[in-house]
This record gives sequence, C-alpha cells and structure tokens, in this order.
Amino acid sequence: MSAFFWVLIVAHVALCVLLILLVLVQNDKMGGLAGLGGMTAQSAFSTAGAATFIQKLTRYVALALFAVVLTLSVMATKQDSGVQSSVLREALNTGGQGAVLDDGFVPAGPAPAEE
Repeated sequence: MSAFFWVLIVAHVALCVLLILLVLVQNDKMGGLAGLGGMTAQSAFSTAGAATFIQKLTRYVALALFAVVLTLSVMATKQDSGVQSSVLREALNTGGQGAVLDDGFVPAGPAPAEE
C-alpha cells in the first residue's frame, strides 16, 4: 500500500472523531447533520437564518469525510483489480506437475478394467 493510502486512513479516522465531537457539541434545535439540508421543520417558518460557525464547520467536515471515503474506495478498488494468480497455478506453468507434487505422488486415474 502506498503512503498516500495510509495518510488518507489517518485522515479518515481523525475526521470521524472530529465529526462525532462536532455533532455532540451542537444544540438540538438545528444542530448536527440535520442542518445539512438547509432548513428543518422548526426553522421553516422562523426568522432565525444564519448558521453558526460550528454548524458550518460540521458541513465542511462531513463533506471532507465523504471525499476521503470516496478516494479510499477508489484506491482500494484499483489495488484489488490487479491480476492475482495462485502459487499453484504459477508452479504448474513454470515447472509442470512435478514442481507442484514434490514427493512424486501422481494421483491415480480410473482403475483398469478386470478381464
């Protein structure tokens, strides 16, 4: 794995913890991730409009976390899509059956028919 992948893993964990703390700090009226949609049912007819600093910070942290998760998933998918072959298949391709069966054991075929 590349160093950038591990940096993103650390950033992912840090953003998760930060988002949890930001949601816990906010008040219940329009705090948390409920404010991401813009307005809640309680604030639809009220005059309280401007979001606080913590609410804005929560939005940005959530968006950053989403971007990091997407980047990590793309990196993991590209890494897994590489051609992977088994040790058994490689041994068969390079040395034949003798390389796979070290002790010379050859599986028996069908028993000869008795006359």
